[in-house]
Amino acid sequence: MSRASIRSFFVLAALCAAGAAQADSSVKWHLMGGYSETLGNTANYLQGGPIFDGGFSIQPQWLGPFEMRFDLSYSQYNASIALINNGQIATNQPLDGGTGSIWSAGGNLLYHVPITYGVRAYGIAGVGVYHTRIDLTQALPYGGGYYGYGYGYGYGCCGYAEAVVASHGVTDFGWTAGAGVEFALPYGHSWFIETRYQHVNSTSTIEYLPIMIGYRF
Repeated sequence: MSRASIRSFFVLAALCAAGAAQADSSVKWHLMGGYSETLGNTANYLQGGPIFDGGFSIQPQWLGPFEMRFDLSYSQYNASIALINNGQIATNQPLDGGTGSIWSAGGNLLYHVPITYGVRAYGIAGVGVYHTRIDLTQALPYGGGYYGYGYGYGYGCCGYAEAVVASHGVTDFGWTAGAGVEFALPYGHSWFIETRYQHVNSTSTIEYLPIMIGYRF
């Protein structure tokens, strides 16, 4: 599987939304961003980093009080010293940096609980596909421009540039569960705060916990 699988998943979700809209189900779009903290064994190799998410939700009549939500998200993390050291052993190359990134696409069910006028809490859970990529790099003296080095590549200027010495990507299935609080705004819009535990069923389990602020319209 590859990123094409994730794109296909999201296209299918969009078709579901179009069908639901024709069946008199309202479609709500959302954008959100925040900080993603790595957990468990993942925290030994990747530090926390930014995360961005976008998608839409629908509430077909046959789902009753539940709402369906589809998300596409991207997060990025800096490599830890442990990951860099392990990479040096595996590649037999000097390394001094690295990054990890996760693309994910998923479908979720939400259940809202009113708290007071204009404020409601919700629980959310779902499944999805996750594409995780690791790039390990080395800073090299260079005058500027694009170059090749060993079996890596890079770009830089003004003395140093980052060469990608090794990289690896994998796509796996996973699940998520969390909660949020939503605050109503005029014209049917709203803003919300949300956190969701993410569990990726990879060879080595990947776990992270985003905390995000979002806007629905």
